[in-house]
Amino acid sequence: MTSCCPTNLGPVAASGSYKFQGKEVDFGGANTYVVGCPSNKKVIVGVLDVYGLSEQIKIGADKLAQSGFTVYLPDFLDGSYLPTNAFSVNTPEIKKLRNDFISNRLPAHLHFSRLEKVLNTIKSIHGNDVQIGAYGLCWGAKLVVTYPNTSEFVGIACPHPSFPDPADANNVHVPVLFLASKDEDANVISAWEEEFKKNPAHKQSAFHTYHDMHHGFMATVADLSNDNNRKCFYEGYDKIGTFFQSLMK
Repeated sequence: MTSCCPTNLGPVAASGSYKFQGKEVDFGGANTYVVGCPSNKKVIVGVLDVYGLSEQIKIGADKLAQSGFTVYLPDFLDGSYLPTNAFSVNTPEIKKLRNDFISNRLPAHLHFSRLEKVLNTIKSIHGNDVQIGAYGLCWGAKLVVTYPNTSEFVGIACPHPSFPDPADANNVHVPVLFLASKDEDANVISAWEEEFKKNPAHKQSAFHTYHDMHHGFMATVADLSNDNNRKCFYEGYDKIGTFFQSLMK
């Protein structure tokens, strides 16, 4: 693994000059991007979107590592992803591909055992006293908020969550950070927060909407050559870092 203190992030625009701080390894049975050191007691696990282990997502992990965390990005989809036009093109072929993928690959319960294995592997390396935060990008948010033992995490961050359901709030027992975009249903996000208000963890939670950002602006479809998207991308990861720093002592 790399140093506990990654160097400053380089330019991330379309120049291609960015130097990644971590590396991909087999971790807990999943190909995983790891940045940070094994002695760190502050760890974050990120669950990917349906487009896989993209450069943008790895840049986000590097940004979190600069805040003092070791970050793991396991690929529970095993390298087989949807194309990035899967939700913008509606040919019969793409619609079938998309619907089959959602039905057969994305049900969260199919991935719970793999997340548990990753968490156990983290504990075996970092010690049982490790503090673990989780964030889920798009589809990944659904997986982490429905995971049967959310109390394993100090908190959960949900950038532009896919398939949000207020009923899921009853499964979460730790503080949450929602970073919604203009494309999520604002009424559903508000209902999620309203349902969560009965939870004591709501006091340490936050719900923020980027009204000028598209779904996925912090993940694979982030356009880091666009000044505003790049600004919101880094601001979002700063918010995630601050959120977990406030919960890890």
